[in-house]
Amino acid sequence: MFAKPSALSLSLAAMLFAGCTSAVPAPPAPFSDLDALPPLRTTLACLPDEAALVAAHRATSDGYEEAENSLSSLERLIGHGIMMVEVDIASIADGTPILFHDGVWEEHASGTGPVVATAPADFARLRLKDAQGRVGGEAVPTLADLLQAAQGRIYLELDLKTSADVDRVVALVRERGMVDQVLLIASTDEEAERFHRDYGDEFLLSLPRSFRPGPGAPRQALWIGESWENGAERRLPPRHYVIGAQWQKNADALPRAARALDILVTRQAQRYPAVAGLKKGAAFRACLREG
Repeated sequence: MFAKPSALSLSLAAMLFAGCTSAVPAPPAPFSDLDALPPLRTTLACLPDEAALVAAHRATSDGYEEAENSLSSLERLIGHGIMMVEVDIASIADGTPILFHDGVWEEHASGTGPVVATAPADFARLRLKDAQGRVGGEAVPTLADLLQAAQGRIYLELDLKTSADVDRVVALVRERGMVDQVLLIASTDEEAERFHRDYGDEFLLSLPRSFRPGPGAPRQALWIGESWENGAERRLPPRHYVIGAQWQKNADALPRAARALDILVTRQAQRYPAVAGLKKGAAFRACLREG
């Protein structure tokens, strides 16, 4: 008969198993032949002219039951192979960065009143409302929760709301070693000036189209809004990437949008491939492998 394993041996086996399961996750399906998720700048630099990364607006897609800006919706998008999500970052009373779009809780969570005035103990009791407005069991995620779930798996566009403590957000991203996986969104020229000055050498930024960094500035992204025309946006200064929104449910418009944009922000991410308009997939992946 085999000897019964000792408590010590079982404990060591459990520790070894835990160590294996904590390994860096493999990149999502579109890049499954790569060892790791490439830096966002590398992926954008390797994009063919006819292709665009698809980013899921508020980390969800039309038809999802899961709440917007939720970890359950994020997991579903990753499972579909989506490469990027746009999420909204606010703060509660103690400055903790969280995922939430609105300034008050009523429409999308179980709480009431201003998000920024919410004490940590009250925040911990809140639960998200799903796409049908029903309160479920899922907590409102913090930015730390998001970073843990997304690390090495999906790119993030962080839309920083007025309550967000930008320095604290940046510190959390740095602590996680995820600077090359994140794009920071500046909504106004004033924000763009500060982000460009304080973070422009380190982070990829999304800047208002009206903002023009000086000569020699790192290549950034320009937000052109919810429309484009015949791919003319590709004629923007070559040191800029181009971000726009595709709200139409007409999939026939996708090829033209992909030619015009580098990042396509949409509420229909589930309908589209992770890299829209990609015709030279082998060359794209070869470029990513070369880094």
